[in-house]
Amino acid sequence: MLTAIIVNAVVIFTMYFPQYKDNKWLWWIDCAFIIFFLVEMLVKLAVLKPKAYFSSNWNRFDCLIVLGSLPVLFLEHNESMHGTQLIVLLRLFRLIRLVRFLRFIPNIEQVMTGLGRALKASVFVLGALVFLNFMLAMITCNFYADIAPEYFGNPLVSIYSIFQLFTLEGWNEIPAAIAKRVDPDTGLPFLSDSAIGITRFYFAIVVVLGGIFGMSLANAVFVDEMTMDNNRELEKKVDDLTEEIRSLRDMLQKGEDLG
Repeated sequence: MLTAIIVNAVVIFTMYFPQYKDNKWLWWIDCAFIIFFLVEMLVKLAVLKPKAYFSSNWNRFDCLIVLGSLPVLFLEHNESMHGTQLIVLLRLFRLIRLVRFLRFIPNIEQVMTGLGRALKASVFVLGALVFLNFMLAMITCNFYADIAPEYFGNPLVSIYSIFQLFTLEGWNEIPAAIAKRVDPDTGLPFLSDSAIGITRFYFAIVVVLGGIFGMSLANAVFVDEMTMDNNRELEKKVDDLTEEIRSLRDMLQKGEDLG
C-alpha cells in the first residue's frame, strides 16, 4: 500500500509540470490508482463490515478521499468541462491523497494526540498574540499609513507586516525603509531625526513583545504539551524505580531487625 501511495504521489507530482499537464499516459495511470484505491476501500468494507470500517478515522478519511476523487474519472477529460473551476478543485482535492503518507509515520496516533493537546494548550497564548498583532497593526497604520503604504497602508496590510515583525522577518528593513522616505512634494524626509529614533525604538518594542516574548512563549507552551507523553512516561519510570528502591530498603531493614 505504501508503494502504491508513493508511486501515485510521483505521478501527481509529475502531472503538475506544464509539459506533462495533459499527458494521456499519466492521466490513465492516475485513474488506475483511483480505481485501485476504490477497490481497496470496497474490499475493506466487505471484510470489516461498515460499522467496523467507519469506526477508524483513517478509514473515514480514505473513504472521503476516494469518493472525492471519483469525479476525476468522468469529468477531467470532458471537453465541455476542461479548464473549469470544478476541474481545478478536483485536482486540488486529489492532492489530499498524499496525506495518506501520515498513516505510515511511526507512532502517528501519539503524535496527533500530542498535536491536538498542544493546540488546545496554546489557544490562549495564540489568542493573545492575535490581539497584540491587531492592536499594534492599528496603531502603526494610524501613524505610518502615508509614509509606508506598502507596509501599513490599510489594516489588513498592517496586520501582515506586524506579523512579519513577530517572525523577525524584515525587523530591520521596515523601519529603515520608513526612515529613508521623503515627501515627494518637498523632497524632504517625512521624519525628523528624533522621529526616526522614536520609530526605530517603537519597532524594536514590537519585535521584542511579539517576536521574542510572544512567539517564544507560544513555542514553549506548544513544545511542552507535545512532549508531555514522554515526560509522563519518564515520571512513571522514576516513580516505579523509587518504589522498588523503597521496597528493597524495607526488606534490608527487616533483615537487619531479624538478625
